[in-house]
Amino acid sequence: MGAALELAFERHWESPVQLIPWVALALQVAGLVLLLLRDAGPALTVVRVLAAIVLLASLYGVFTHVSVNHGMGAMDPQWDTYSPLTQWWNALTKSVGAAPPLAPGMLAQSALLLLLASVTPKRRQD
Repeated sequence: MGAALELAFERHWESPVQLIPWVALALQVAGLVLLLLRDAGPALTVVRVLAAIVLLASLYGVFTHVSVNHGMGAMDPQWDTYSPLTQWWNALTKSVGAAPPLAPGMLAQSALLLLLASVTPKRRQD
């Protein structure tokens, strides 16, 4: 829910690329519902595949955000004096640019939690 609210507050739907996290969230919810309904057999495989897709989308989001921030570094008159490592560090830590690199990390965290939940099926009382 937090990621969806963050995306909505940022109006993260202005281009097709910005729709990727919305699709990832939908896949995440589908995986969670499937895991709650059935935690064995082929359903677990589907849940794990969905979680892996969300994880890949999240990694793409982090990369995209850092790259956009790095590109914004050209606005800084001293940008060319920084080493490449410093430039990328500034892009990662949002010292330059406005794209939050850790926001897509929320998707990665939830995807990893879904993967972990699929490894430890719920115990049923018989």
